[in-house]
Amino acid sequence: MKMIKGISSKYGYTLLELMVVLALFAIVFSISIPSIRSVLINREKKELMTFRRDIIFARNSAIVENTNYTLNIYINKNSYQIVRHGKKNETIKNVTFENDIKIISNNFSSSLRFTPTGAPNKAGTIRLTNKKGDNIEISITPATGKVNLSIKSK
Repeated sequence: MKMIKGISSKYGYTLLELMVVLALFAIVFSISIPSIRSVLINREKKELMTFRRDIIFARNSAIVENTNYTLNIYINKNSYQIVRHGKKNETIKNVTFENDIKIISNNFSSSLRFTPTGAPNKAGTIRLTNKKGDNIEISITPATGKVNLSIKSK
């Protein structure tokens, strides 16, 4: 670097050098922020798909094992539980939603039981929401126990 007469750079950086470094940091951060948002959105979708798969698992396990399985919904704890009924009740899975997913309501009592035929004891819809305020519904159809997931963006 060529020295300007009367200015010595052996004691620090020039204002121009500092501005260039700050500009580079700003560019790097502006690139990384959108990717962080997409990671959070993917975590949310993964959590919803896991919930749907767990309901399907309970239905299919009831058929295969010829026993009752129950899905318990805990709105106040923002969680759900899957229980196998047999000689003694066994908790298969406890899950608490973590990625800004919140259970709002369901239109059945706090539990939904799948019989050995795979049919739920009642049909119902579980309503959830996310950080953006999207309305998320997981519907379980009567007789077949089919599980549908729908997301309605605001």
